[in-house]
Order: sequence, then C-alpha cells, then structure tokens
Amino acid sequence: MGRKSKKDRNDPETIIIIGAGIVGVSTAYFTVKRIAETYPDSAKRPRVILVEQCEPGCSASGKSGGFLARHWSDGTDTEQLAQFSYDLHARLAQEHTGKDRWGYRSLDTFCAEIDRIPVRQAKQHKTAHQRTEAESVVTSIEVIAPCNHSVSPATTMQYTSAEAPTDESQQTGTHASITVPDVGVVKAVPPETVPWLRTGVLTKLHQVGDTKNTAQVDPLKLTRVLLAEAKTHGLETVRAKVIDIRETSYRPPFIELSIDKHERSKPAPPDVLDIKGLSMGIQEVGAESVKTNKPYAVLLDQGGDIPADKVVVACGAWATSCLRWEAFREVSASQIPIQGLRVHYLLAKPKEQIPAQAVFAEINGTVYSGEDAIEIYPRPDGSVFVCGEALDDPEMPPHNPFEPVYSKRATGRLKQIVNDVSSALSFDVIQYGLACHLPVHARGIPVISPVPSSKGLFIAAGHGCWGILNGPATGLAMSELLIDGKSTTLDLSNFRLDRWA
Repeated sequence: MGRKSKKDRNDPETIIIIGAGIVGVSTAYFTVKRIAETYPDSAKRPRVILVEQCEPGCSASGKSGGFLARHWSDGTDTEQLAQFSYDLHARLAQEHTGKDRWGYRSLDTFCAEIDRIPVRQAKQHKTAHQRTEAESVVTSIEVIAPCNHSVSPATTMQYTSAEAPTDESQQTGTHASITVPDVGVVKAVPPETVPWLRTGVLTKLHQVGDTKNTAQVDPLKLTRVLLAEAKTHGLETVRAKVIDIRETSYRPPFIELSIDKHERSKPAPPDVLDIKGLSMGIQEVGAESVKTNKPYAVLLDQGGDIPADKVVVACGAWATSCLRWEAFREVSASQIPIQGLRVHYLLAKPKEQIPAQAVFAEINGTVYSGEDAIEIYPRPDGSVFVCGEALDDPEMPPHNPFEPVYSKRATGRLKQIVNDVSSALSFDVIQYGLACHLPVHARGIPVISPVPSSKGLFIAAGHGCWGILNGPATGLAMSELLIDGKSTTLDLSNFRLDRWA
C-alpha cells in the first residue's frame, strides 16, 4: 500500500470507487477480496467505498446482451484485455456458480444476412425528417438522424490538428456495435442450423463462433452478484451523486490587483466585490468542509464529504463528469473523449425456449445507406434479448441515468424487424423495449489509467459494447493499481490517459 507517515500509520487508507456498473463493481470486488487476503486483521484493512447515484447496473451494465468473445478483438489494442477477461469470466463462473446465478454459458454464434425487409417507409428520415406524434421521443435529448455508417463514428469527432489521431493509433470505430469476424474466413452453414430464423428471408448464414470461444452472461445479474460477494469481504456502499472532488491541500490562487495611491483613497462603490475577501471566503469554506489529513474529499449531493486516499472514476458514459471536479483540473476533454451512444433493446419471452445460438443479423436495403444490424441473444431462463437501432451519434447522456431516453419510433422499428426475422419472436411475446447509453471512446478503446501527477486518482471507462466482456479484467487490473501501484496481470500501456494528450 506504500509507506505512510507516523501520523497516518493508524489511519487505514480509504478507496472510493464511483459508479456501480460492471467496471466499478469488478474493481470493488477484486480490491476488497485482495485486501481481505492481505490483511488478516480487519481493523487494519483499507476501507473501500462504492458510490452510486442510482442502482447497480442501472445503465449499460444492466441493459446489454452480455455477449463474450475470446478472439473477436484480435489484432487490436484490446486483444490481450479481451482474451484475459474471457478466461476470467469462466473462472468467476466456476468459483461462484455463475451458470445458476447469472446465466453464464457457452454458445454457438452465427452471422445471418437477411434479404430486404419491407419496413414502414422512413426515407425522409435521412434528410429533414419531421416527427409525428406517434414517432415522438420520450427523452429530453433531441434525436439526431442516423449517421452515415460507411464512416466510423470516430471520424465525426472534431479534433485540432495536434489532436488528430494518427493512422497507427486510430482504432476501427467507437465499438458502438459488435463487429463480427470476416465471414470470408468462416464456414457457411445451411439455414436449418438456426431453425428459429425465417428461411424465406435468410440469404446467407455463417458460423462465427462456437462453445470454445463465445459465451454469454446476464449482465445485470452478474453485476449484482459480484456486488453482493464484494460486500461479504467488507465493501461499503453509498447511494449518492458525487458533485465534486477536492484536494484537501489545494487552495485557489489569490487574485492580486494593482491599485495606485489615488485610487486606494477612494471608498469602494457598494456594488464592487471585495476580491480579497471573496478569495479568503473560498479558502475558508474549503478548509472548514475538509478537516482531514487525507489528500482528497469526495463531496456528495446528500451533504457532507468522504475523505479519501484514492478515487476511481468508473461511471461509464458519465465519466466526463470528472472534468468539472476540482481535483481533476489537469485532465483535458481530449484525454477522455467518452460519450453515450443510445442503443435500443427488447426483451421477449417466446412460447418455446430458443437454443443457445446468438445471431448477428445484417439486414439489407433498409433506411440506412449500408445495412441495418441487430443482435439476438437467447438466454438460459427462456427470455431473448435483442438490441439494435443505434439511431444517434454519440451524445452526452442525461444527468439522471433513470431518465427515459428511448425512441418510440426506434423500438417500433426494432419490434417490426425482429418479427420479420423470426416467427418465434412475434409481437405478442415481446415484453418491453427501452434504451441505454453505451460509453464509447472516440478512438474505440477504453481508458484504464492513473491520472498522471496525481496522488491517487484513476479513470476506468469507455469500454463501449465490450464493457461486459472486459469489465472483470479491468477491475482486476485496477485493484492491482490501487494496492500495488502497478498492474502485473495486464499491460495497460494502450489504455493510459496521457496516450492522447
């Protein structure tokens, strides 16, 4: 844990983790587990506190397909992370009976090419589409027309010439949706291999994964089981919103004004602020609210603050909130270009259980200039998770993750497509449809890094559609950074914060 001064030797460290999605919960789980093994005397153990303003897994971590693939990131910066985390999922499932507790299982995976499906007309949606009442969007955020998917969303981000990514550093897209392996190097299979798809619209079917290299989980159940396990090892939880993080030793600089003798003799007008008094007031408030020898104070919207030695920002699409916090003043927006991509999903309950076959369906000739794509994940409990209809460019999500952000029009389209693709997923078995924000990084890779020059600040966010796959390995690596000061399990150089500075 590092050497402490005599003053601090009897004061265990306090570690704050912000965000109870899969990354934050995994970080908490591995950190408290490691601490419990290292410190037999519970009185001397560092405290670990998880802060979440809503519920565990209330956004993307609880509203995604939970698909796991071992080799689909090969050749990218996340290759090692993905392979290690895929294997870690299997170990966690074995240790905590994940098959029963969060629906972990291996499965076969297919890429299906679907012929043109006559969906309701929406050609005007490409230009200046005027929404009708029936197409209204249940959100405070304006819906943007679909971007041209022949161009990666990453290329729509604006950079200065100094910030422009180079060819060797530019990743392929923002991981807004899962990219299947090249079907040219995988085997074609007959349509009857996936009997629950309509053969009348199916033009090509390829198997792109099997039980040796693809699997699935129910991400909400996984997140909450790991949280429950972490609590048995001493994790504390606080439900509140972080409004600021301050360095307890930091003082705002004084503003000095040069005033000549003539002006000094004049009385100040009543509407002029006393700059010196204002500066002192700010310092006095800061000093009064933070009476601790710990380097940071985490301020909560419920009132009060939590003194902390180390702080991890793991709040997904809301990670850029830290740019408003005093202690993160050295972090720039270009270092964490993370936003939320709104993706819609459905949950269905077919009359008969669908086998363990995940399908990535590419549908030709719809409103997009290329293909429309949906992902279908049957689950062991008999339900089927379907996602697609990522209508917008990345955006800043609402401050409240519980605020509804789904488009009635998008969920309606998704229901229509699913009904046309599979007779087993007819309208009458679809229970509901909603949306969530995937935390996408402009360059397609996450940030897993300490904040350079800080005393104990860290960021772990921006995992895109691979957050469930890579969350556990990220959490394990973060626990090593927090306890040992470096990660020995994974090489995190690709994910460092200053890579994009």
